[in-house]
Amino acid sequence: MSPTKMDEKAAERIAKARGKNDPFAKRAGMAARNDKDRTGGGSDISWRKDDPTNSEGKGKQEKA
Repeated sequence: MSPTKMDEKAAERIAKARGKNDPFAKRAGMAARNDKDRTGGGSDISWRKDDPTNSEGKGKQEKA
C-alpha cells in the first residue's frame, strides 16, 4: 500500500484527537499545507509554459 498525501481534514482529525500542541499533530498540519502547495490547488499550469526550467521547452527556440 502506497503512502497517501496528508490533507487538511486528516490533519484536523489528528489535532482534535491528540491536541493542537502535539508534535505529530503539528507535523500533520505542516504536511497538509505542503501537499496543498505542491498541488497548486488548481489544474491551470499555463504560467509554466514560459518557465525556462520546463522540460517541454528545452531545446526549442521561439521564432521571432
